[in-house]
Amino acid sequence: MKKAILRTLVYADIFDYPLKKEEIQKWLIAGGNLKSQISKLVQEENGFYFLKGRENLVELRRERERQSREKIKIAEKVAGILRKIFWIKMIGITGALAMKNSDKEDDIDLLIVTKRNRLWITRLLTVFLVELVARRRRPGDRNVRDKICLNMFLGEEHLEVPKKEQDLFSAHEVCQLKVIWEKDGIYQKFLKENQWVRQFLPNWKP
Repeated sequence: MKKAILRTLVYADIFDYPLKKEEIQKWLIAGGNLKSQISKLVQEENGFYFLKGRENLVELRRERERQSREKIKIAEKVAGILRKIFWIKMIGITGALAMKNSDKEDDIDLLIVTKRNRLWITRLLTVFLVELVARRRRPGDRNVRDKICLNMFLGEEHLEVPKKEQDLFSAHEVCQLKVIWEKDGIYQKFLKENQWVRQFLPNWKP
């Protein structure tokens, strides 16, 4: 159990992200209950838990939450336009922004789910619209602040993350996804097709 807590906090520490007690339970990399063992492994400040010597992460998380709110507004504005494309069935935020942990210089990562057999035409239309209404991130861009990165497109017929990519990082990406808009219950279908995440995050609940 101690190792599970430590693994969970070490993973969060990679992203400079202190966790609240309930978040440690939610994102625990192995199953179990926390009980009183946290205090033996980590430091706590104002309800946040982190590896010893990393108390600076508490204020950093708060600052990134403030920065993330503005980026989420941009994402919601773009999603409000993209949802008019008939073949789009879900728009979600991925990456650090989904956890409200974005640095001010970060871009905005979006996942798009399309209607069956309409992925490529939807992708073209999406890129075109983003070029019109926002700043799209392109390969090689150095300044990516607030740019829209269309980093993943999925067709509703292929919602499962490929087997070769089913790891702890991808499990977090699936579970952390912040849905901005969806229809036809596609988010629940997405979760159903990716039950493999339980191998890594057995305590997680939507």
